Amino acid sequence: MLSSSSTRVLGPPAKCPHSLLPATCKLPLRRLQPPAAVGFSSKAAAQKRKRQQQRQRKRQGKADDDEDDAELTELSKAQHVITVPDFSPVSQQLRDVFDERFQDPRHTTQERFLWDYWYVKDQYTLHRTQASAYFPEQLHSQLVDALLEYGEKQLGCRAISPVWMSYYIDGCGQDLHCDSFHGPFAYVLSLTPWEGRVFTGGETQILQPQLLGSFWQSFSPGKGLELTDLVTLVEPRFNQLTVFDPRFPHGVRPVAGTRDPQKGRLVLHGWFTEPSPFFDGPLPEEEALQHLNAALFPMFDQLQALPQVTGTISMQLRVSGETGTVTDVTFLADTLVALPAAAADLGLGSGLLDSGTIRGAVQHVIRDSLMAAEFPESEEGDTVITLPLVFE
Repeated sequence: MLSSSSTRVLGPPAKCPHSLLPATCKLPLRRLQPPAAVGFSSKAAAQKRKRQQQRQRKRQGKADDDEDDAELTELSKAQHVITVPDFSPVSQQLRDVFDERFQDPRHTTQERFLWDYWYVKDQYTLHRTQASAYFPEQLHSQLVDALLEYGEKQLGCRAISPVWMSYYIDGCGQDLHCDSFHGPFAYVLSLTPWEGRVFTGGETQILQPQLLGSFWQSFSPGKGLELTDLVTLVEPRFNQLTVFDPRFPHGVRPVAGTRDPQKGRLVLHGWFTEPSPFFDGPLPEEEALQHLNAALFPMFDQLQALPQVTGTISMQLRVSGETGTVTDVTFLADTLVALPAAAADLGLGSGLLDSGTIRGAVQHVIRDSLMAAEFPESEEGDTVITLPLVFE
């Protein structure tokens, strides 16, 4: 049985540059705090001495070089945009309701008056409504259930914001903006019959990662850049769920070519919120949380010695019922971005570290710490834990 915890996992000490901040939650939370006598400073010093010893060994042969390189290799690639085709059968039912209510423009019903024309000069132009007010209750519940199931299993988020529905006709669009305060992941579920469209534009556009923080490192004065070199364009194909990092500037390309709502861009959109551990299996939730938190102490200690990252990373742990050990750690969603750091921070000499090296070091610490976790045995079988970590 899949359950979500209202208890947050342990937070790092105040001196650690990696602050794990859970999203605002409407439910009461019980926060677990690390004891005062953890001894982070002494352990960090031990880590420093270990790195110094590693540097000495590096001079003795290439084998140590290869080992160090392997330790910093990324275990998962950053995914700032995820697309899920054929998301849910409910999409066609939702589209049918929309088409039925717009089929006869001379037939007046109360649902025709639920739309808000949202216009903000030089920023937003679109027609929107709340999905909960527009669709029959049972159909809306099926939509929410499908989104929640995806958020729980793939992102480690236990809630979503209220679902918006918007249509875009001639002149509608969104200029670049950021809205990460709503949640760690934004989504767009398209109800647009994209293949038969009669308009231009309508793609979700998301600024590419290399333009944020490292543009000049990869800039070539002899090479020109065009739109697709600067932004990722995501076509809103029917029944496709697009999940993306809302910290990245994003928008919607202006729609042109139709004034008919039935022939325009139609999407459902919102945010996945409240990242929290999920447990699927026989282990009692409270007991599993205690053992999980115990495993995070050494992880926070090691992260303290690494350059800072920001973003969200979600993992799935499989706990053996027979032995109580973690047999596998799988990375699910990963939007970690490394902040600029000197190689000396990792004991690797001079110069700036690339993002992949920093991300790899952080991922290895997380993976190794979780693999070392120990849980109670259970004769009823394995337990699967979905664990999101939000770095701010």
